[in-house]
Amino acid sequence: MINKGFKFSQSSLTTFKQCRRRFLLRYLQHMQWPAPLTDHLSEWEQTIQRGLFFHQFILQESWGLHVEAAIHKSDDPLLRTWWDNWRKQAPDMPRGELFSETMLSVPFGERRLVAKLDRVIFAEAGRVLIFDWKTGRRKPKQAEYVDNWQTLVYRFVVVEAGALLTGGHPVDPANVSLIYWHAQYPQAIQPIIYSSAEHEAARNRLTQKMAEIEGLPDEAAYAKTEDLTECRRCEYHTYCERVSPRGEDWDIDEDELDWDLLPEAEL
Repeated sequence: MINKGFKFSQSSLTTFKQCRRRFLLRYLQHMQWPAPLTDHLSEWEQTIQRGLFFHQFILQESWGLHVEAAIHKSDDPLLRTWWDNWRKQAPDMPRGELFSETMLSVPFGERRLVAKLDRVIFAEAGRVLIFDWKTGRRKPKQAEYVDNWQTLVYRFVVVEAGALLTGGHPVDPANVSLIYWHAQYPQAIQPIIYSSAEHEAARNRLTQKMAEIEGLPDEAAYAKTEDLTECRRCEYHTYCERVSPRGEDWDIDEDELDWDLLPEAEL
């Protein structure tokens, strides 16, 4: 059912957890997004563009470029607020080898597991800090991030593939921390640490979940979720003939978007 070149990621694993039919439509049938997450198309597009801009500004700043003028000229007050929060409450970043917008992948069985990292720093004494920028609407909760697929995949992949960025030096799980920084709520999430025991538990969980997905025999096995709140947040809801009104709680997590189906932000 799954094509030979398919690669697993935190996004695909999260999607499978939320709704198997959504996983089928997005990753196996490669369906274009038929419906925005809000009835106000311009608002949906602006939310995506704002998140893209913010990520690009942080990246360009890491290159030593001056981005302040472009931000101050922006007519988007929320983007300016985010940048002000970044300037005043950015997470502590130790000196070290810094990599931004880095894609890492590791072999896992007959597949590959990939992770796109906003930033990773290899600091003194073997410390490794993974950073991920969040621009969603909802205030994040610590528990939601401690036990989710993104946290599991990012830490696992950095330990397994980090030597590619360290000149061959292995990464000790005990030295790894994952820092989520939310543009609207800078202090909402505390750093999430790692351990060797968690690393092996992650390996086992990934093995089991991938085997479950690989074992699905046909399209009928990719059932629609019974959680209709997921349908309200799903861009594919019209394909399932579950057209539900959009409420005020819609949100976009940029780490779950299929960027190949979205336009690039133009500065």
